[in-house]
Amino acid sequence: MFERDFLAYVLYTTLLEFRENAYAEGNSRLFHLADILHNAPLSLHSEHSAKMEYERLLENVEVLGVKEWLEKRMQEFTERYTKSEE
Repeated sequence: MFERDFLAYVLYTTLLEFRENAYAEGNSRLFHLADILHNAPLSLHSEHSAKMEYERLLENVEVLGVKEWLEKRMQEFTERYTKSEE
């Protein structure tokens, strides 16, 4: 449990740092991606909170105009993990 919680925290704080740096550098795409994802690691502790965070992600990619980015990640995920299950 400690290890999972610690890793989630490290990912959370890293995404916050990415967001801060992206803002400072004027990288709006990276800023928005880090902004919509920084809470995700902390939501993975329960099925319910993970599902809610996933739904929030789907809504936010539409609003921020990064839907293509998420679709590409979904395709990569499907290809990688579908092949490994065969």
